[in-house]
Amino acid sequence: MSQSLSSRFAFPGRSGTFRAFQHRNFRLFTAGQLVSLIGTWAQRLAVGWLAWDISHSAFLVGAVSFAGLFPGVLAGPFAGSVADSMNRFRLLKITQVAFLIQAAALAAFTLTGWITIPVLLLLETVLAVITAFDIPTRQAFVIEMVGKADLANAIAINSTTVNIARMLGPVVAGVIIVTVDIGEAFLFNAVSYIAVLISLSMMRIEPRIPEPRTQRIAAHVLEGLRYAWHRKSIRTYLLLFFIMALFGMPYGTLMPVVAEARFGMGAAGLSWLVAGSGLGATIGALYLASQESTTGLPRKLLVAAAFFGSSLIVFALLNDFVLAVLFIPVCGFGMMMQMAGNNILLQTNVDEAQRGRVMSLLSMSFQLAMPLGSLWMGTVAEHFGVAVPFFLGGSLCLIAAAVLGYLWWRQKGEKESIP
Repeated sequence: MSQSLSSRFAFPGRSGTFRAFQHRNFRLFTAGQLVSLIGTWAQRLAVGWLAWDISHSAFLVGAVSFAGLFPGVLAGPFAGSVADSMNRFRLLKITQVAFLIQAAALAAFTLTGWITIPVLLLLETVLAVITAFDIPTRQAFVIEMVGKADLANAIAINSTTVNIARMLGPVVAGVIIVTVDIGEAFLFNAVSYIAVLISLSMMRIEPRIPEPRTQRIAAHVLEGLRYAWHRKSIRTYLLLFFIMALFGMPYGTLMPVVAEARFGMGAAGLSWLVAGSGLGATIGALYLASQESTTGLPRKLLVAAAFFGSSLIVFALLNDFVLAVLFIPVCGFGMMMQMAGNNILLQTNVDEAQRGRVMSLLSMSFQLAMPLGSLWMGTVAEHFGVAVPFFLGGSLCLIAAAVLGYLWWRQKGEKESIP
């Protein structure tokens, strides 16, 4: 291995793909998050399976998925305000305990046989609200662990951790469901939060003293919205992310249909497609982590948006399963460039006092666009075939990248343009 390549991946140090791990608090946080996220992804798969097992209704399975996301949109603005007004470290501990209680309640209802669709909908709604407070708090807390110099790298490493957990969690859930029962999958998730709480208890964080909020919470929320709207760069990143999340990112929800209806490969084919997409996303996150600075990242993000749209169009044209498996990592790479890239650019351009509220807007964009995107893609696939939403979504992503790229070019010399 050459010296340049080894230094790029060196740890510890001031440079390299894993440079954020030089911070003890971040190492502890990542270790706890990895265990917990494996449990989270295991629960996500198990919830969908449980909803189907109880109801045998595709509509109710979709309703349960919707309940786990959309309520967070309503809670999001207030969650961002709380993240800017409270000690984020303390708030993060509260959300992890709340997650543990939700998972434990789900396990208890399932193991005792008292679980019903209404109970499942209620518990998923509770999960969505907790998540609305957790995401902006967790994302805004990263800078307190690593500082601004290593912030972009830490965000990319977090995305890598999420993707590793996304690949391992469903496998763990499958093993638990087959060998024991579905309730134990929820119990596993509840226990996994203990790892996070232990890691948080071992961290040494200087208490962040937030600026005292002198406004009513509604005015505080509106101040954050005005701030995001009047900053051209932040507004553009949020708009780009929302468009990608609405027209491109929900492609994953169609993977079961692609595997079975298009290629006739069933559950085995689904696992290959999901794993391939996750591999590409992991490579995308590692690519972002390897960047020494955010210079040129806005331009790369727009190029990646066009790349993502093009990859969906190409995937729509593939009729061979092996080629689809070999190509889908390209789609995962493009998707991760949007998810982690926008996160990095927002966090490196936002004022500290507004960080929680801006990150709540990113979370809300995801929680709103993904259910709507899944809905329109599923509807189009049902009426016109599974290839059509990939082609249509990819085309819309391409158009959005072209329009925003043109606006970026027009705004280059203006104040608050994309840097």
